[in-house]
Amino acid sequence: MTARLFLIGGSSHAGKSTLGEAVANHLGCRCISTDSLAKHPGRPWRDPPEQPPPHVVEHYRDLALDQMMQSVLAHYRSMWSPLVLPLIESGERLVLEGSALLPELVSQLDMQHVRAIWLVAAEGVLERRITAESDYESRDPDARFLIDKFAQRAVAFNRFVGEEASRLSLQKIEVGRETSVNELLQLCLEEPR
Repeated sequence: MTARLFLIGGSSHAGKSTLGEAVANHLGCRCISTDSLAKHPGRPWRDPPEQPPPHVVEHYRDLALDQMMQSVLAHYRSMWSPLVLPLIESGERLVLEGSALLPELVSQLDMQHVRAIWLVAAEGVLERRITAESDYESRDPDARFLIDKFAQRAVAFNRFVGEEASRLSLQKIEVGRETSVNELLQLCLEEPR
């Protein structure tokens, strides 16, 4: 079976965008991120001295972890029919990547000519990547608090996606600290057993 559509899901900072672009380049097709369709609410840092928007600050400052998870899951579910499903059903040869590709929703698709994979980060990987990208050490305590909350949500979402993919017998690939894009690309392109 040759996949017409590659779906790559997982948490923020798991490597979905990097892998999605590599797969699209290999196949000679377009890559679209679900983040480009609707973002929720985004990362709580910008390049200094620019501050994140007030609604992003309030989200991470005011919500508990379970509330952040409920909010992001509700957002991704609300995106499915009006935004994500039309791309999947378009017939275009495509790589679609993003956190909005929830296993529970993808499992309902006719999987003929669809290859769905979830990247699940090993312990500590997300935190290291978020710390590096956000330039955590140079941030003030308020900014670090927001980044810590974002990282907590990313780790919780990573766990959720891994458990859901396992429960639904969907393919997942563990991403370690040293996993290269080429290794992920090879695993992604291998025919499932």
